[in-house]
Amino acid sequence: MSINRKLLSNSVYLFLDLFTVNLLGLIFWFFVGRFLLPGQAGVVATSINLALLLSSISFLGFQGALSKLIPEYLEKRQHGKVVGLARFSLKIIILSNVAIVSILFLLFPIVSNFIKLPSDALILSMVILFSITVSSFFGSIIYGFQDMKKFFKTDFIGVLVKVLSTLILLLLGFSYLGPLVGVLIGYILIDLMRFRKSWFFSSPNRINGKGIFLNYSFPAFVASVTGLVFSNFQIVLLAALERQEITGIYALAFLITSVVLIISSVLSQALFPITSLLSVRRRIKKQSYLIQLVFRYTTFLILPVAIFLIFFSKPVILLLRPEYLEATTLFPTLTIAAIFFGLGQVFLSNIYAIGKTKLHRNIWILLSIMFLFLAPFLIELYSAQGLALAYLTSSVIVLILGYYFIRKILDLKIQWRNLFKVVISSVVFLSFLLFSDLSEVSLFIKISIALLGGVVYLLVLIPLRFYKSEDVRILTIFAEKSPLFRKQFFFLAKFLSKYV
Repeated sequence: MSINRKLLSNSVYLFLDLFTVNLLGLIFWFFVGRFLLPGQAGVVATSINLALLLSSISFLGFQGALSKLIPEYLEKRQHGKVVGLARFSLKIIILSNVAIVSILFLLFPIVSNFIKLPSDALILSMVILFSITVSSFFGSIIYGFQDMKKFFKTDFIGVLVKVLSTLILLLLGFSYLGPLVGVLIGYILIDLMRFRKSWFFSSPNRINGKGIFLNYSFPAFVASVTGLVFSNFQIVLLAALERQEITGIYALAFLITSVVLIISSVLSQALFPITSLLSVRRRIKKQSYLIQLVFRYTTFLILPVAIFLIFFSKPVILLLRPEYLEATTLFPTLTIAAIFFGLGQVFLSNIYAIGKTKLHRNIWILLSIMFLFLAPFLIELYSAQGLALAYLTSSVIVLILGYYFIRKILDLKIQWRNLFKVVISSVVFLSFLLFSDLSEVSLFIKISIALLGGVVYLLVLIPLRFYKSEDVRILTIFAEKSPLFRKQFFFLAKFLSKYV
């Protein structure tokens, strides 16, 4: 399979994975918001985010090392090293999980009081921590093999079971324990489906464990821990400084606006293993071309999605309950922050994939220090909105630093005129949303106007000469591979070919 086709295949399955996981995640939080009050939802959000935070810490960076090194080993046909790396990583990860859970038990009353969690919720959070770690470990190996189809299927089934289990337990009156048990059941199922004996019981080759840890795992560990400051730790920090009601409202707004990150996450994750294997033969021009391509598609897709999300935030929140309506005031700031953060991630993830692991680590350290300096101060002044402003400021810096260093390493030159064309088309799309917002019509009509604006958004880019021959090739590949809408994709490819 050609590199471009592999990038497209990776993107499709990772998009399906993130889309379905986030969609089911929204449904999960819809049930949480529908059955629980903001204070109880805050307990659920804090417990889950604490488990995610500690799981990432317990990984000690091997998630990044596995994703980076397995594609390289496979490119060099060193399959025995994959087994050696999997065995070595698993031993270290199990020991770190045991250590973290032991410390939590020793400091149980202090931790419970500090983040305002009931004892039963904190215990479940520790169990969830272990199941998340195992799921992520197996997922990193699957990702390294670029078996994105398997990655998607296991995630989809596990998260679907999580949502259904949560609904049943909430209907049975389990309060905040229902969602937590549902999450645990879902992750255990993912663990079982992802396990493969061949990863651990085939003949291993000797690896330099110390070198792998120092050059790949530890830089990734520092970057992942500092990176979590911008995701899960935000919720934990707010829970420590504000009431659980405010935490629940912010957590819901943060989760919904994070949908914007699906696009950048999919494309950067799809490119990561390809950039890594291209490093084996130092194909710098190909790496630079693919990063430019991914950045272009990210900007093309992320801006209209973000604009749509901001304008329809109130109807989304009202699907839950009126107590969460305050979350709509956070949407503009969090959505804009997600745009900058997503674009910056395209550059930062590839800095690690190229092999500049320590530079990647240092950038995240700088960003986290700045965020931790700003966040408590702004929370004190503006509560949850202050945390959103700290996130926005840091996200702008993420994009600036990411672009500066990737340009320096690969002599990468982004075609900013393409971004300017997307901005012009986005302004046209925005005018449709403003018209729908000012019109006193039903929600269905408003959405119809917005969808019409989306079509116009695509058409406006034709006279601006945004589309290229690559877009036609991608649509043709979609048409060849897609079981549905085959004729429609061929038609679009033929139509677009007239204007490139």
